[in-house]
Amino acid sequence: MRYARARPDAGPPPAAALALAAEALLHLGERPEPEGLADEERLRQVLEDAAREAGEADPGAAATATLDLLRNRGWIEPAGAATPRLQAHPELLRLAALRALRALLPQARPSGGAWPRAGVRGPHEPHGPERPWRWGEPLQLDAAATLKAGLLRGGLTLAELRVREGEGGRRSAVALLLDCSHSMVLYGADRFGPAKRLALALHHWLGREGDRLRVVCFHDVAVPVPPERLPFLRALPSHTNTAAALEAAREWLRRQGDVRRRAVLVTDGRPTAVLRPDGRVYKNAWGRDPEIERATHAAAARLRRAGAELDVYMLDDEPQALARVRELARTARGRAFQVDPGQLGRRVLTDLMRTAR
Repeated sequence: MRYARARPDAGPPPAAALALAAEALLHLGERPEPEGLADEERLRQVLEDAAREAGEADPGAAATATLDLLRNRGWIEPAGAATPRLQAHPELLRLAALRALRALLPQARPSGGAWPRAGVRGPHEPHGPERPWRWGEPLQLDAAATLKAGLLRGGLTLAELRVREGEGGRRSAVALLLDCSHSMVLYGADRFGPAKRLALALHHWLGREGDRLRVVCFHDVAVPVPPERLPFLRALPSHTNTAAALEAAREWLRRQGDVRRRAVLVTDGRPTAVLRPDGRVYKNAWGRDPEIERATHAAAARLRRAGAELDVYMLDDEPQALARVRELARTARGRAFQVDPGQLGRRVLTDLMRTAR
């Protein structure tokens, strides 16, 4: 069964428009873009490319029509008041994320309505604390708690749905740290596209079974990314503040309770920035800066003391950068891998499934 928020004013767009939009969202941001380009114009350009590849006679007209349809039906909408940023409707996000997951795991198929999840051993055993149901989770409801909440409120809505924490294998909390610095889209290499598609695939794969995912985009600073903004991620003309990403992962993971904590760091180079106590960002594009190195290794050590595992995936084969990544992984007692960008998503998913057993 599939669930989406009801839209009384209009139904979903035609299937062809949704498919074209989902495909465009997967490839948004994988190439260098002019600084300051609004999300709507970015999406229009990628929709035009997707329409051209689909054989449309007039790709520009098809892109404009699709964008207007999605905007008018509310399937893309502003991410906030008076902002040029966009966010995706949950159903459009689900479609794009599912496409990303199927591309990474083409042989896998849903089992019992869900994709294979790392660590699952046997049925869900509800024995933990009660909590509200989260959007996108299976409807494994605690009937008594749900009815009680509905009776107290005088009616049953989504807000009254209750589930109980349990075990179906140990649950996981994964902090995915994506390098959004400018080098991820420079020099003719597509590094950022595979990283973003990995984030979408993990959103669908982990969210279906109640695991938790936090995506953090790091450049000069580290910024958590809400799920509806994932398709619109982009690399920015900035440096690489790995310490801020590790600190953001530690702060989130330590609040997740009795789960397996893991940080997955995806980068293409050495740390080149750090946030100083006075709030200023100190940068050194040449790397191997003592201040930046000390702050980054200190953040990795704090992550380890918080009980989190760290996997670092390096998307470049430059020897000195690889050596720095391996040093960082040793500090956190984690693992470091050099991965071809085209194999990133499948490698991360395979590693998560293997290490959870």
